[in-house]
Amino acid sequence: MTADPLAFFTIDHGTASTAAALVAPVAGRFRLLAAAAQPGELPLEPLLEGLVQGVVAADPEVVPGTGSWPTWTRLETATRAPLRALVAAGSDRSLGALEVAATGAGWRIVERISPDRTDALEATRLCLDEGVDIVAVAGEAVPRPDERRALDDLLALVAAVRRRRPDLPVLLCGGAAAGLGEVGGDGSAAGGLGLEGSGAGGLGAEGLILGPAPTPSPPGVASPLRLLCGRLGSTLPTTGSPLPDGRICFVTAIRSLATLLERRVEGVDVGFAAGQRVLATSQGLRGWLCLAEAGLVPEAALTDDALTDAIVDWSTLRADQQALRDLVRNLRLRPWAGAGGEGAHLRLAAARAALERLDAAWRLGPEPDGRPPSYHSDLLVASGGAFAVAPPSAVALALVDTLRRSGAMTLVLDHARLLAPLGALEAEEDRQRVLADLLDDALLPLGSAIVASGLRAGRRAGTLRVAGSATGATSEVPVVPGDIEIVDLPPGLTATAELDLRDGAWLGMRARKVSIEVGGGLGGLLIDTRDIPLRLPERSERRRELLDAWQGPLWGDD
Repeated sequence: MTADPLAFFTIDHGTASTAAALVAPVAGRFRLLAAAAQPGELPLEPLLEGLVQGVVAADPEVVPGTGSWPTWTRLETATRAPLRALVAAGSDRSLGALEVAATGAGWRIVERISPDRTDALEATRLCLDEGVDIVAVAGEAVPRPDERRALDDLLALVAAVRRRRPDLPVLLCGGAAAGLGEVGGDGSAAGGLGLEGSGAGGLGAEGLILGPAPTPSPPGVASPLRLLCGRLGSTLPTTGSPLPDGRICFVTAIRSLATLLERRVEGVDVGFAAGQRVLATSQGLRGWLCLAEAGLVPEAALTDDALTDAIVDWSTLRADQQALRDLVRNLRLRPWAGAGGEGAHLRLAAARAALERLDAAWRLGPEPDGRPPSYHSDLLVASGGAFAVAPPSAVALALVDTLRRSGAMTLVLDHARLLAPLGALEAEEDRQRVLADLLDDALLPLGSAIVASGLRAGRRAGTLRVAGSATGATSEVPVVPGDIEIVDLPPGLTATAELDLRDGAWLGMRARKVSIEVGGGLGGLLIDTRDIPLRLPERSERRRELLDAWQGPLWGDD
């Protein structure tokens, strides 16, 4: 940033949509003045011009020199469709470990080569398939003799393939990296894979990339395999130059936010092509997962009825099963069609299913001090086009329904998709400065949630007293097991919530009486005493009625 910063645009190119915002200094601090989104295939310049015209119409004096807006600085990021990967290994054990790592990187595994199940001719055909974007080969850090022989054969195959497809990136992991000379090429070190605790076995050795190298990784992120997601050959056809990867930049922004606030901050980003989840503290990154199958509607849902039905199970729409499946598949094929009314309900149902898949795969290693992993976060930030058309209160409930854990947390929404472009700023000082100014504008307050599990069913469990710190008003509501209670707590207000439970409950720890400071939001304060994980009825009609009872009041008149 310069000493006298001017207005600038943030632009997040997604796989289905483009979000843009106008930020400018007002009274000595950066403010978000306008934001909008549109289908990704539409031209960008009219969108930016519309933002400027809207600001000028509201206040012609707030931003001087608007006639020069095409020359203003642009912070741009882009996300890509998941890489289609071929994974190969010298043993089934190494292959399984590589699949875990590649899936967690957001790659979509389209082919596999195993020495026990793939012959040489078939392996050659798979490697030469134009549908493969990258080849990854793995072996134990110290391969056994039989695995070493299999790796030699694989490396010879890769060398031959690279002569036919020199632009094909190849990742050599663990013991396979020792065969760089056999494959040919200089190779660039990809660093330690950082997969401890992920089931990746002995793939903790150095990795080597042959072919197009990934762009520099954000600070504090240890797993280069995951950094490759969307980074190889990531050039927008209209720009002619690579743009920073939006998913990586989102991770960087969450880490900067955690440092700035000195809190445990969790971010979830659900887009059209993939979903990701990140947890950071003021000491650094605690965990990161990117899944292709956690996109709004995975590509496999076009043919997989079970995957489609898992989305339908979150829907409150009333139609026969086949019609609902068609609606879900149409959402995959035409993500911007019918975004209002029932389409908005369907999108949030798909977002819930995506969050559920993301939560099922979420694993953390031990805390830095050796204690068991803590999945708790003080602040939960949601982002992505999946939440664009739903009311904020419904988004808050969707997060609580799917990312199930006991305790209290504050919920916010990156409604203008600012975090990814701000994460593209190279200097940590600049990121924190802009984030500090934009916190109130960029992060829409959804509210707070208190999730109390382990209550005894069948009777009133206790009471909740909410005392507003600004108004002094106190409200008291009963705590009923297996239910949701919403307490009106507007944005900008804080309150003290005091839980008095007859038999106690689990709130990160077992307690009977607890006092928690909570913040307001558009969704108010949610008191959730349902099961962890959430158990829904098997019968579709009963499940739909229950979901409608929980969600209906939050949608208003749609």
